[in-house]
Amino acid sequence: MSSKVTFFGITLAFAGLSYHATLLATQHALVVGINQYSASSGVTQSLKGAVNDATLIRDRLRDIQVQLPEERVLLDERATRAGVIQAWKQMVKGANPGDTLIFTYAGHGSQINDKDPLDEQDGKDETLVLYDAVIIDDELIQLFSDAKPFNIVFVADSCHSGGLKSKGESKMCRYAGEISSADQQTIVTNTNGDGKEQLTHVTFITAQQSDASPVCEITEMDRPHGALSWFFAKALQGEADAKNRNQELERFELEDYLKQNVSQRNGVQLPEVRPSDNRPVIALLGKKVTPPSLPPVSLNLPEVAIRVKNGSAPPGLKRYRLAQGNNFDLRFVVKAGEQVDVFYNTGDRVAVSLESQNATQWQRVIDKELLLQALATQFDMRLTPVRIHLTKGGYQQPARIDELHPEGELLNFSVSPKDQRGGLNALTLFNLAGNGELQFLYPLDRLNHSATLARFPYSLKPLEIMAPFGGDHLVAILCDQPPRELQKLLETQQSSIPEPGQVIAMLHQQRCQVGQYAFFSCGKGEEGCN
Repeated sequence: MSSKVTFFGITLAFAGLSYHATLLATQHALVVGINQYSASSGVTQSLKGAVNDATLIRDRLRDIQVQLPEERVLLDERATRAGVIQAWKQMVKGANPGDTLIFTYAGHGSQINDKDPLDEQDGKDETLVLYDAVIIDDELIQLFSDAKPFNIVFVADSCHSGGLKSKGESKMCRYAGEISSADQQTIVTNTNGDGKEQLTHVTFITAQQSDASPVCEITEMDRPHGALSWFFAKALQGEADAKNRNQELERFELEDYLKQNVSQRNGVQLPEVRPSDNRPVIALLGKKVTPPSLPPVSLNLPEVAIRVKNGSAPPGLKRYRLAQGNNFDLRFVVKAGEQVDVFYNTGDRVAVSLESQNATQWQRVIDKELLLQALATQFDMRLTPVRIHLTKGGYQQPARIDELHPEGELLNFSVSPKDQRGGLNALTLFNLAGNGELQFLYPLDRLNHSATLARFPYSLKPLEIMAPFGGDHLVAILCDQPPRELQKLLETQQSSIPEPGQVIAMLHQQRCQVGQYAFFSCGKGEEGCN
């Protein structure tokens, strides 16, 4: 049985697992991060967080005794095409068969016209944009194919395709636009084209599942970062090893940890880990993994950081602070006519047409953000993740996580635990609209919903996009027993947001796992709303 994954536009076939690297072998790394590009690269927009990503990952890799000399930490002008290829080949030359090779990249991704072999359906090769030139997907596959005696982990924190559409204000995204075909000599000698390379020894970790989805920077600890890099670094600290605590990171652990945390932190981003299996790929040498603890009941959440453009916040707001620079959670933009639109720090639009001095409307949006932050702390690595799947239209077409859904479109959601043997079969489901309105969806007595579900996935009746438009968050909670107090609270609150501490305390009366899914909508007649 084989599986397939799209990586930089290539469909790669993975045969059944027959190769298992011993994680007692030496681990080596090559780390690349590029903010500033030369004119010859074709890049017109610098980044802010890629070098931060590289230095953070460098430190975490060294913490777990990965061999990472300074000559293999390539930042900005040192990360040339020739320099990266040479560093990779020297790392391979210095390793022994069975060793692990870790290659992380943070920077711009792009496209060029397809070069030999002509194997791309859209006529475009996807690329990593290095300081002075690109390296195309076929070349990376060739490098990895030539290193089959090794266990390879490749992490790409960049956009890797076109089709990028902004849903709000401009944001720092890692897509450099289409670049004219490069003149450099390619290193491809024996690639067989899409779907024909057997790369069972490679673990691909990419920032998005969809080639057409954006990868935009976030702010963590007052510094810009890529969400994938930030949480990959935390995974290396042992946070992804909470289930079995064996001081190894298996593919399934990385997949569960990265998908859940990245998507909760940056709602339009869903990373990919392929192949998806239980093979160990990184050893946490010298890292003492502490037993997992229950998600916190007593919350110490900071106030929601906001910025206000073209005006000031109405008096009487609570649980917020005014932020400086780009270190904010929400940005309120006052427009002509005293209407206010609200954006995340990624640039995605949260809410539209609030009144500039209506404290109640502003407070609901702030309270929603606070509750989402609280719920994000309740993801329990000891339990199987909650999976929320979205399709659209009457024919249930696939939907991208970053897609902008127009007024009147039908959305089809389904919810399930990743592993149904975990005993989490009591579902609580509600939606938080962009304006902070709470919409309780399951279980409803008037619809005779069952307290527990006999089978999964559970599919909601189609939901139609209508006002209020902006950013919605579907929240699914799966427990081993129905959290009746919580359900009663949510159903009676309805349009207002309950206190986060009260919600969390009620969650801890059962054994529960929490999942979130962000989706964005627009009204007819709005620019870019198809």
